[in-house]
Amino acid sequence: MTLTAVSPVRVPPPAPDPAPAPGAAVNPFGIFYGKTFANIDDYSRPGALLIAGNCNRYDARFQAARQKGAELLAYLDPVDIYDVLPCKLNQGFYMGGRQNVPLWPFPEYGVRSSYKNSRLTDIRVGSPWVDHVVDYVAQLMREGKVDGVFLDNTSAKLWGNIAKWSTWDQAERDAWTSGAIDLVRRVDEKRRQINPRFLIVTNGFWDRGDKLGFAGEQYVDGVLFEHSRFADWYKRYAGRKFGNLGQRRVLVIARSTEEARLWSSLPGVTHVSDQEKYVAPNKPPVPYSSSGGANAGR
Repeated sequence: MTLTAVSPVRVPPPAPDPAPAPGAAVNPFGIFYGKTFANIDDYSRPGALLIAGNCNRYDARFQAARQKGAELLAYLDPVDIYDVLPCKLNQGFYMGGRQNVPLWPFPEYGVRSSYKNSRLTDIRVGSPWVDHVVDYVAQLMREGKVDGVFLDNTSAKLWGNIAKWSTWDQAERDAWTSGAIDLVRRVDEKRRQINPRFLIVTNGFWDRGDKLGFAGEQYVDGVLFEHSRFADWYKRYAGRKFGNLGQRRVLVIARSTEEARLWSSLPGVTHVSDQEKYVAPNKPPVPYSSSGGANAGR
């Protein structure tokens, strides 16, 4: 099958930054990408949110935390593939082996990368890789062992220096953005059929400086801010509406405990962390302010 860059999806200009409802609760969240589960008891209660790594998603300690009311997101990176896959579970996501995953074809097949020791996957509209990702996430919905997914690097553009986004021609940029939007649109379509309470959170922003990227916001429950500056642009973006299922999640990994507390006072933010490394979280940087969450009362 021959894939071509699609024409940009034209959407109306984004609405002014909406103010979230006053008094919205802000709670801690923690990332557990390593083999240690330090401080997990502090994140095992209603209002808490945890993100599991590539290889530890089914650890019994996560399920115990969910039973106590915490939400659990599964980490997946649909737009990158590692040069060396870290575990069998990760190999399952990557079609049984990295040699099976279609790579981004521009400017030449397999040359683009967004961070070291990885290559960009082919996320264009109609790609067999995107079909696989959607089916994989749909299976997670059916299993019921996680409450959602955290899709790393899935946004309107690539933000890291290694990707060199500014050097891409417009057709390639549009193919990338349209592919990312279509990916989350299809995942959202599946969760509305299978389990509308299933959460979709992405890493990165759906504002690439023009109208196109904003279309992705309607298909996700929110985004993660990763060590972003507490500056005006970021503060405004934290107030975006995102999807319409009433389960908005805007996560902020702050650069310090003090900054995490600043973020927690900002309208629009729902969860904060002060992690520098993602093996396991520190103690919660802010107190819990809600007894809610998808698993409350399980």
